[in-house]
Amino acid sequence: MKILILGASKTAQKKIIPSIKKIQDLEFDLASISANKKFGEKKRYFDYSEAIKNTRSEIVYISLINSLHFKYAMESLKNSKNVIIDKPFVLNKKELSQILNYSKKKKLLVAEALVFNYHKQFLYLKKLMKNKKMTFHNIFMKFHIPKLDKNNFMLNPKLGGGCFNDMVPYASEIVRIFLKKRFKKFNANIKFNKKLSTDFSVNVINQNIEFYGSFSHSAEYENFISFSGKDNLIELQRFTAPPSNQKLKIKIKNKNKVKEVTVEKNNTFKNFLVEVLKNLKNKRFSYYHSSIKYRQNFKDKILKIQNEK
Repeated sequence: MKILILGASKTAQKKIIPSIKKIQDLEFDLASISANKKFGEKKRYFDYSEAIKNTRSEIVYISLINSLHFKYAMESLKNSKNVIIDKPFVLNKKELSQILNYSKKKKLLVAEALVFNYHKQFLYLKKLMKNKKMTFHNIFMKFHIPKLDKNNFMLNPKLGGGCFNDMVPYASEIVRIFLKKRFKKFNANIKFNKKLSTDFSVNVINQNIEFYGSFSHSAEYENFISFSGKDNLIELQRFTAPPSNQKLKIKIKNKNKVKEVTVEKNNTFKNFLVEVLKNLKNKRFSYYHSSIKYRQNFKDKILKIQNEK
């Protein structure tokens, strides 16, 4: 099978392409208007639309600036290609509806590459959460990064940049998995600088669990999540961006006993792509479609709260 990658982004170069090379019988073409370096692609294109039209790839992986996701997703679907898009999937509900409706009509897969939950530390976390001897009532999450380089597209609101678009998929995915759909309380706040979101926070409560998440593009680096109850605590570092070349440690406290569990090196992008290929073969698309829709609804809920303030 072959994948066409649109864009030689840092994510493509450092994560997507190395992951593809680790998967047996998987090749890739590359479309890039900037990079001259070869990355092991079978064929190089210098025009995105031409690449979509002429490639023999079954999947198009879009790793472009956020404002271009919708345009090239629709072009790919119209050329009968399955689509994977770097987060955020698209920028608004209208774009999402068009993509989902068209992909269902054409019986094609569309997926958002949100991959932190494909790491072994996340799978171990879910196993712990099922332990009836451990109860949890609070989830606290921080993902802060320093100010970006002034030329970074994430500092341009017209290109779909900003902390909110970049990081809200993480918050929505945690709520989707651990708090489900019924909310007793939902509150959020977004900070803007010249129409660009620099920070946001969200607080969600269902019947038993409270989630608080803090996200920023303008603070000292922090990337962790904790789950706590009366006698229990779980802490995970490098949570939303687990490195593929390092072992990670999970801190677990149960009453007065504290231990650390070491999680082996793990490649989230490879795990994600392997699952996509498997579900593509079996025509199982509904999970990806429903999770993308949930994340867009979560985002819209925050924007509605912000607009009402």
